[in-house]
This record gives sequence, C-alpha cells and structure tokens, in this order.
Amino acid sequence: MPKNGGVDKMTGSKEDYLKVIYELGGHSKKISNKKIVEALNISPPSVSEMVKKLLDEGYIEYEAYHGVKLTELGIREAIKIKRRHLLWEVFLSEYLGYSWDEVHDEAEKLEHVTSEELEKHLEIFLNYPKFCPHGTPILKNNTSSTNYRTLDLLSIGEKTQIHRLLDEKELLQYVSELGLGIGDCITVIHVAPYNGPITLRKGKTNIIIGLEAAKKIYVD
Repeated sequence: MPKNGGVDKMTGSKEDYLKVIYELGGHSKKISNKKIVEALNISPPSVSEMVKKLLDEGYIEYEAYHGVKLTELGIREAIKIKRRHLLWEVFLSEYLGYSWDEVHDEAEKLEHVTSEELEKHLEIFLNYPKFCPHGTPILKNNTSSTNYRTLDLLSIGEKTQIHRLLDEKELLQYVSELGLGIGDCITVIHVAPYNGPITLRKGKTNIIIGLEAAKKIYVD
C-alpha cells in the first residue's frame, strides 16, 4: 500500500512515469533516473521530483546509485495504463483507419481519460485482442509467454517471423517503407561486418535493413 495510507488518484504525469519505468524493464530490474530522463525527454530535476512522489506513494522502490524498481502496486498500475493504451491502438487501427505509426500519440491521450468501465466495454467490443498493431502483448498481469529475440541476433541462413516492433514513429515508418510488417516470414542472407546492415529475403525480394532498426524488431 502507498505510504500515505491510500492509493491517490493517478495524474497523467504519474501514469506516464509508471508506464515508461515498466517499459524500460522496471518490473524486474532497477532503472536509472538517466534512462527515465531519456525516455520521457524531461529534465533531471523534474524526474527526481516525480521519483520522490512515486516513492512516497508506494509505487516504486529506490536505491541510491542504482535506480528505481516498481513495487507490486506500481506494476499493477503500470500494466493497467499500458493495457488501455494498447486497446486504444487496436481500436484506432482497426476501426478508424489510423496507420500503425499514427496510433501511439492518439492512444497516449485516450489512456488517461479511460475509466475501468470504458476499458471493459472497449475490450469486449474489440473481442479481447491479444496484441496491439505493433505486436506488443496486451497483458492482464506481469506474465507473458512470449520469449522473442531481436533481429540483429540471428545468424546467416536463419528463417524467422516478425512478431513485434518497438512503438517508435520513425522506426515504424522506416520498416513500412522497406515493405516489412508483423507476421512477415524472412530469412537472413547476409550480415555486413563492422556493425553494418543486414540483408533479408522476403519471398523473392531482398531487403537491406540498418542494424539499429534490427535491434528493435522482435522475431522467433
């Protein structure tokens, strides 16, 4: 329970912090303030101030020089926020015609004004989707059966299928321009030395993709 004796109504700002800490892996390891600063593009003093608030309210644990980690309460809240975000991404993509690189910003706004009742009805309407348009699992708890590698870890000759991409606008636009998408079956046919690009085969087409992008694409 929070140290103040009860769960405060979450503000949009707090929700953003909890979600990003979770996305950085803060449900299972400690995350530095620097990582949060980079992810949210917010000043270090602002992050320090919010970290203190989240600590006081029982959403995180903190260890000097090591960073923060979500408590069970923080994990539950972060998953709730992330679920709402991902459900809205599915709705925007499937019913309003948004492209997969457009849904994130709109879902960011909608997640903060979604009640539990609306979330329940939205999930029913969408027929309980398991993944968002980018392949991220829509979880009910902290357990996921997925265990994906990133594309950059594959060896020449390996065949695989694309399951998930990080929800980054530039990445999604880049991958779309290359003609790649969720569910595509690909084969690694060449890996350039010195951190060079990777050449993939999709059907009868060769596709060259940058190494940094490959690190953000999850496959079998």
